[in-house]
Amino acid sequence: MKKQNKSVAGFTLVEVMVALLIVAMAVSALLNNMMGNVDNTAYLRDKSIAHWVALNQLELERIRNKSSNTLLTKEQTGTEEMAGREWYWTIKPVLNKGDWAGFAQLTITVSDSPEADALVTLVGITDVFHKIN
Repeated sequence: MKKQNKSVAGFTLVEVMVALLIVAMAVSALLNNMMGNVDNTAYLRDKSIAHWVALNQLELERIRNKSSNTLLTKEQTGTEEMAGREWYWTIKPVLNKGDWAGFAQLTITVSDSPEADALVTLVGITDVFHKIN
């Protein structure tokens, strides 16, 4: 009679279960990290677009000042559509006195909803146009 060799190559059920547990933990950690990156990218996209809206409003106010030769004296609010979304902006002027009487500081805040905190706050300066003779 022949003697049979009982050594069988392979993994036990416990070894396979431990390997699957390690792989599942690694995949879930990777997925969690990727979702964080997606959230950060969306936030940065919104912040960039809100900044563009604020810059547009600053430039529009400068153009208005040049054509009317007057400074903004009271707070203004409005909306602007950009990148397929509605953005809400507010311009708060601070008029200067004395040597800086022809200048106004404009604080422009932009958010993605009327009741949300501002995504971007931009501070700019505008002036009254003086003709040089």
